[in-house]
Amino acid sequence: MIGDPDFCEKKCPICTRARQGNRLAKFLQKIEWIVTFGGCPHGRARRKKYGVRPHEPLPTENES
Repeated sequence: MIGDPDFCEKKCPICTRARQGNRLAKFLQKIEWIVTFGGCPHGRARRKKYGVRPHEPLPTENES
């Protein structure tokens, strides 16, 4: 499936590490955003489904 938000959330080697604070992963993610004009299809789908960018953690129930 093209643009699987769950892949970005749980399996993507770049995005999952960027959310954990890995500086190299954040740097690679910025390059990816520039090259692809907005991120990979999985990151875009995650933003559409959850409302957060690929490098941001999911909001908790209490933050609503």
